[in-house]
Amino acid sequence: MSIGSLIVLVVAVAVVALDVAVASPWTGLLVVLGMGIVTLAVAEQVRQMIAARRKTADVGGVLWFEVALFLALLGFLLARAFILGDAFDGPLSERRLAAAETYDLVFTTLAALAGALVIAPERTGRVLLNMSQRPAMMLIGSFAALISLGSLLLTLPVSLTDAAHTSFVDSLFTMASAVCVTGLAVNDVGATYSLFGQGVILTGVQLGGIGIMTVAALALAFSNNSSLQSQLRYAAMLDARTVADLRKIVVGILAGTFIVEAIGAFLLWLLLVGDPRIGDAPALWTAVFHAVSSFCNAGYALFPGGMGAFVGDIGVQVVVMTLMMLGGLGFPVMVELVRHGWRRLVRVVKPTTPAPPRLSLATRVVLSTTLALIVAGTVAVLALEFGSGLQPAGEHGIFHRLWSALFISANTRSGGLDTVGVGGMRDATLLVLCVLMFIGGAPASTAGGIKTTTFATVVATLRAELRGREPELGGRALAPEVVRKATAVLVMMSGLLMAFVLLLSLTEDLPFLHVAFEAVSALATVGLSTGITSSFSVAGKLILTAAMFLGRVGPFTIALAVADQAATRSRHRLAREDLPVG
Repeated sequence: MSIGSLIVLVVAVAVVALDVAVASPWTGLLVVLGMGIVTLAVAEQVRQMIAARRKTADVGGVLWFEVALFLALLGFLLARAFILGDAFDGPLSERRLAAAETYDLVFTTLAALAGALVIAPERTGRVLLNMSQRPAMMLIGSFAALISLGSLLLTLPVSLTDAAHTSFVDSLFTMASAVCVTGLAVNDVGATYSLFGQGVILTGVQLGGIGIMTVAALALAFSNNSSLQSQLRYAAMLDARTVADLRKIVVGILAGTFIVEAIGAFLLWLLLVGDPRIGDAPALWTAVFHAVSSFCNAGYALFPGGMGAFVGDIGVQVVVMTLMMLGGLGFPVMVELVRHGWRRLVRVVKPTTPAPPRLSLATRVVLSTTLALIVAGTVAVLALEFGSGLQPAGEHGIFHRLWSALFISANTRSGGLDTVGVGGMRDATLLVLCVLMFIGGAPASTAGGIKTTTFATVVATLRAELRGREPELGGRALAPEVVRKATAVLVMMSGLLMAFVLLLSLTEDLPFLHVAFEAVSALATVGLSTGITSSFSVAGKLILTAAMFLGRVGPFTIALAVADQAATRSRHRLAREDLPVG
């Protein structure tokens, strides 16, 4: 162990002990001093590794991580000094006190990271390598790392319009909501966060929407050092048969995502430029932010009160809803639809061209189930809220009430943007919306929930049991593995929902149905809210954060685990026996 590593360890332990023993912003001076020593120690580590790299072509360790940690430490050191200096200029208010304590927490975290990771870069590299070879672990670790990093960035003064808004719990909640493409917010994103902070949120939305796993698969597919086994694991995850197909799929996903978002941003820019409703915000940035948020089904808006100001603007709602529905259909479905439409167009031009093959069962199930749910949701909301909840759109006539009901129904797929305010709707409507949110969107999409194919499989299984036949969809019998996977996802999500509703009912003194609505919205990563999110206690916000995280990674992890078990399934089978049910 080098002298620099020993200093890092000692200072990290001292800073942690100091903040635990004395929780006061006046410890900030000592924290700044301690983090200065840590920064110098990390700088020494970077210097030694650069010198070693000049001497040999292959150096163990992760130099890029050392450099990144050094820059992070230096940035947070300056930020903490800024906050502390601002605090000494006048009396400490409660908000300023909370800001200083937040930075103490941030620096304590960074000191612990420096002490744990700088000392053992080789072990860190091995852990990261093992995670990269296991897609399920890579999924959980990458989401957690991105949320943690983004939470720290959102506490920086450059991320906020006012340093008094600093709250690590609120930053953690906001970043988890962004990465998990949920959209629940405890504050006004447009008013609380600066352009830099909004950029951090949008980056989390983009990476969370297209899937960090897709980015990892892209890096792995074009890497010369990754093993063939790792590449094939990611290929199976994205339904690719070969590594070459994996490269085509991930490139297609990224290219398709950016093209659709660019078109959506351009259309929104044409509609919003010069619009007084966006205030002083740049029209181009507003358009880009909402295009990415809509396509990734994130549900974040920069306007106060969400999309309420655009309740009568059909043009903006059409663009936003189209982007949400495309993102909620999933990348495989979109690719197949584009190919199918192109082949039909070629056949029109050249009648001798063979007819395109029939759409796959998965695509047909996704399209039919999505359409059925949107129509059913629109009819239910319109019937229950025609004279009350949709009243804000009443001045525009029956058509606009119908359109508002359609917009709300489409958002339950996982969009999360609201124009009329679901908080004022009756309990029966909220219950219907909870069911629609729980189902969610399509697999391999930016949407959450149990997924439309899972719902269709469960319904088909129930119908088959009532008829005494095997489950079937679209004229095809369903494999037993599909039924088992759908059952596992349904049971897991139902159990998690019950657990989170129970915990929130214990920590929050709010109407039960509204609390349950927030829990469903968080777990299904939808983002619709009755307007009580900011009223949740710290414990409630942390519970909702956990719900968003598990709702995003849970179904994926089960799917990956089932795929891994399928490859190593035992050859022997146990004797079967009947069991009374029902």
